[in-house]
Amino acid sequence: MMQQKRIASLLALILIPAVSAAAEEVMTQEKADSKQKNRARETVSVELDSVVVLGKKEQVSASDKSLAGSVDVITRDELEYEHVTDTLELFTKTPGVVLSRYSQGIVNTELSIRGFSGDGETPNAKLLVDGIPSNLFSGLSELDYLFPTNIQSIQVFKGNSDATTGLFATAGNYKVETRKDAGKQLQFGYGSFNTREMQGYFGEKQGNFTQNYAVGYRKGNGFRDHTENEKIALSGRWQLDFDQSTLALSAKYGKYNSPEAPGYMPKAQARSNRTGVADIARNDSGEKEFKHLSLHYDYFFNDDLDLSLKTYSQNFDRERNVRFVGSPNVENRLDEQTSTGLIAKLNWKINPQWGFETGYDIEHQQVGQFNQRVNAAGVNVIRIKADYDFTAQGIYAKLENTPVEWLRWNFALRADRLHAKADEPIIIGTNASPARQINTDLYDSSTIVQPKFNAFANLNAQHTLFANAGRSFQTPTGINLNQFDANTGASTPIDIAVNDGWEIGFKSGWNSDLNSRVSYWQQKAKHEFINIDNIRRPIGETLRQGLDASFDYRLNDYFSFWGNVSKVYAKIEQPNPQNPGFKGHSIRGIPDHTASLGLQFTPDPLWIARLHIDRQGAYYVNESNNGGKYGAYTLTNANIDYKTGWGRVSLLANNIFDKYYEYVYDFSSSGALNQLNFAPGAGRNFMLTATVDFK
Repeated sequence: MMQQKRIASLLALILIPAVSAAAEEVMTQEKADSKQKNRARETVSVELDSVVVLGKKEQVSASDKSLAGSVDVITRDELEYEHVTDTLELFTKTPGVVLSRYSQGIVNTELSIRGFSGDGETPNAKLLVDGIPSNLFSGLSELDYLFPTNIQSIQVFKGNSDATTGLFATAGNYKVETRKDAGKQLQFGYGSFNTREMQGYFGEKQGNFTQNYAVGYRKGNGFRDHTENEKIALSGRWQLDFDQSTLALSAKYGKYNSPEAPGYMPKAQARSNRTGVADIARNDSGEKEFKHLSLHYDYFFNDDLDLSLKTYSQNFDRERNVRFVGSPNVENRLDEQTSTGLIAKLNWKINPQWGFETGYDIEHQQVGQFNQRVNAAGVNVIRIKADYDFTAQGIYAKLENTPVEWLRWNFALRADRLHAKADEPIIIGTNASPARQINTDLYDSSTIVQPKFNAFANLNAQHTLFANAGRSFQTPTGINLNQFDANTGASTPIDIAVNDGWEIGFKSGWNSDLNSRVSYWQQKAKHEFINIDNIRRPIGETLRQGLDASFDYRLNDYFSFWGNVSKVYAKIEQPNPQNPGFKGHSIRGIPDHTASLGLQFTPDPLWIARLHIDRQGAYYVNESNNGGKYGAYTLTNANIDYKTGWGRVSLLANNIFDKYYEYVYDFSSSGALNQLNFAPGAGRNFMLTATVDFK
C-alpha cells in the first residue's frame, strides 16, 4: 500500500498541473442508477447534471456529468436505424447543431454549433472518437471511417467550460464512443439511387481478453446527376484486463472514393433543375483515406485514484478536383496530414466532498498542402504549396466540490501553447501574382490561459439549476498561420480570437415520463476571423447569444415524443477597421434557429415506427448581409422496424414530402449572383435493410 502511494505521488508530480473524470463519473453514475431504481413514478429526484439522453439511458457508455450546460447524448438504439452517406449527418437530432451540406464529394458535410458557421474552414468544435482527436488541420471534422453500427453513443457539448479540450474547441466538442460490447450483427441494405450497404459488428469477451471488430461498405449514386460515391470502413480493438489496469489497442481504416461530385451551380439552374449538375462541375471528383492506430492504458490505484493514458498516430489523405461558380478552371487540391499525440489524465477523489482532476495533451500535425489551377490567362498558378509542422499543447487542473447534497461545482484552469514552423518557404499564388513566396515561416503563440466553471444546484426534487462560464480560443489554421494576406501581399499580425461565454438554465424531471431542459447562453469574441477559401478575413468583435430548449415525454406504453429548439443571434458588434459597414450585421452562414421533433409509436413488441422532423431557419451568406437570406427548410423523415426471430427488417424514408432545400455559399461580401454557389439537397429517398443478430 505504501508503494502504491509512492507511485501515485510520483505520477501526480509528473503530471500536475497536468486531471478526475473516471472515478467521479463512475461514482456519479452509481448514485444516479440507485436514484433511478428507488424513485417513485410520480416524484422524480433530478440528478445533479444537465445531460439529456435521446434513447435508452442504459446504452450510454460515457457522458461527462461534470459539465453544466447543453450536454446531449444520442444512444445506439437511436443511431442504428440511420443510413447516411456522410457519417456527420447522424448529428441531425441534436439541438443547435447545424449541418452544412456542400455536395462536393469527399468534402460533403460539416457541423457547426453555438452561432458559428460551417462555411469554409473556420474551426468551432473539437471532434473526439474514443478520446482521440479527429479534426483535420483546417478544423474540419472527419468521421467517415465509422458506420452507425459501430457507434455506441454521440455526445455533444455546446459551450466553453470543458477544460479537457483546447485546440478547435471554440464553441464546444463532439465525443463519439465506438462499440465495445459483446454482440454479433450483420446488416444489408438497398435504397434509392442504386445505393447498396453492408455493415457488420463482432464483439466477444473471453476471460480477461475482449475483441471487437466492425466493417462497413456503402456504394451508390446520389440524388443529383454526376454523383457517385463508395466508402469502406474497417476497425478492430483488442483489450486485456488486469487486476488494476486495462490495456487496449485500436486500429481503424477508412476510404471514401467519389469519382464524380455534383459540386455547385448558379441559382437559376439550382431552382429549375435541382437534380442537375453545372457544366463547371463535370470534372469535380475526389478521394480520401484515413489510417489510425492508438494505444489506451488505464491504471486504477484504488477506488479513488486512477490514471488514463492515450497515444495515437493517424493519417488523413485527401485529393479533390473542384471548380466553384466564377472560377476560371478546375482546381486540384492535395492535403496530407499525419497526426501524433499523447493524452494523459489523472483523477483523484479526495473524499466524498472533494475531487481533483489534471491532464496534459499534445497534438503534433505534419501537414502538406498543394493546390493548383490554370487561370483565365492560361497560366498554371500554384495556389498553395506548404509543408509545415504544427504543435498544440494543453495542460489543465480542475477542482470539484460537493459541499452539500443539493450543490455541486467545479473550477478549472487550462493553458495552451501553439507552435508552427514551415519546412521551406510557403508559396501562395493569385491570378495577379502566380508564384509569391512567403518567408514568414514561424508561428509561436503566447500562453492562452482559460478559466472554466460549472455549477449545479437542486432547487427541489424536480428542478436543477445549472450554470457555466469559461474562455476558449479560435486560432488561424493552415496557411493562415503565416502573417500574410494573399490579396494584398502584406504581412499582418496574427491574433488569437478569445471567446468568453456563459450559460444558465434549468433541467426538470416533472415525473418519470416527462423531462425538459431550457437554457440561455452568450459568447463574446475579440479579433474574430473567418477563413474563406483558405484566406483569413478578420471581422472584429462579435456577440453570440441564444436560447436552447429540449424535452422528452413518454405518453404511454405506445407513444413517446422528444423535441428541441435552438434560437441564435450572431452579430458583429465592432467590425475591423477595413469593414466599418459590417457593424450590427449578422455573421454569415448561421441559421437564426434550428428545431427537431420526434415521435415513436410502438403498437406491440414487434413493431416500432418513428417520425423525425428537422427545421432550420434562413441565413445571410456574407458579412455585408447583401443578396438575401437562404438555407431555410423543414424536412420529414420516417422509419418502421419489424422484429423477427433472426433480427429485424427496417424501412427508412428521408424527405418524405420531397421538399426543396439548399446550401448556399458566397466567396465575397457583395451578394452578387455570380459569386453565389448553390448546392440543392437530396429529394425523397428510401432504404430497406435487414439486420441479422447472431446469438
